[in-house]
Amino acid sequence: TAPMNLSDFRRARARIQPHIRTTPAVPCDVPGLWLKLENLQVTHSFKIRGAFSRVLQLIDEDDRRRILAVSAGNHGLAIARAASTFNRECTVVVPASAPQAKTEAIRSYGIDLQVAGANYDEAEAVALEMAKNTEAWSFVSPYNDAGVVLGQGTLAFEILEQVPDVRTIVVSIGGGGLIAGIAAAAKQLKPSIRIVGVQAEVSAAMYESLKAGRMVTVPDRPSIADGIQGNIDLATITFPIIRKYVDEVVLVSEEQIRKAMDHLLYREKLVAEGSAAASFAAVAEGKVAGATPIVTVICGGNLDLTTGGRSTESSS
Repeated sequence: TAPMNLSDFRRARARIQPHIRTTPAVPCDVPGLWLKLENLQVTHSFKIRGAFSRVLQLIDEDDRRRILAVSAGNHGLAIARAASTFNRECTVVVPASAPQAKTEAIRSYGIDLQVAGANYDEAEAVALEMAKNTEAWSFVSPYNDAGVVLGQGTLAFEILEQVPDVRTIVVSIGGGGLIAGIAAAAKQLKPSIRIVGVQAEVSAAMYESLKAGRMVTVPDRPSIADGIQGNIDLATITFPIIRKYVDEVVLVSEEQIRKAMDHLLYREKLVAEGSAAASFAAVAEGKVAGATPIVTVICGGNLDLTTGGRSTESSS
């Protein structure tokens, strides 16, 4: 993959700025900890940054193919919004397991919604098969796409502007698009900064891959942090970026994530989906070795309350 220079991140930031919110960073009641509130972002997830970054690139390139995305939630919602903003033809594939509230939200943008497969992995297989017809489709991965990673990395500028003395940034990892972007940008802006990734211990594909020194597949067990569970494209561009820029990846248990969700809701009055609460859990449970101030990214707030608090995000 092409190196991601600060100028690339700055260009992405300028390009997406009219379409996103600059979300607040607030201190919380854990000493030395700040929360970067991407749950207050447009579509209530950081995914909108990468979606607009990539869709605007396609427009710049005069690429008129139909946009194709696969998602169990936040990425599909973000792509649907970005495509509809510019009247681009777009198809989002979702699994039959996707919550109705989320599929209705995606459909509300007037794009083509297709239900395929029982779960996310099956839906992704269908979408990747469709994407082989490159004349018809421009496939936008939730993480394995340089334009998407550049968009997610714009968060690093906001964090360093809002908490200039930040020493450690903590980010949940699914497919790794968010942490790859933040880490690559933040380390170039402030080389001394420490970047810590967090995964759910029941489903830690990136953690195990880093340990093995190459991408590996893990048993796909369900997690309350379903936005960061599951396996990752073995050829993902995020792996070498994470190896280069991320200092450490730590694991949290389901109980610790649930406790963090409750803390954020009842103490901070913040709705955070499991994958967003995982990064908070790592700090609250003392798993993050790093100097304060620490900023943890609350990456999304799309909880499906009808399913007892399971969220609807596909890989961060």
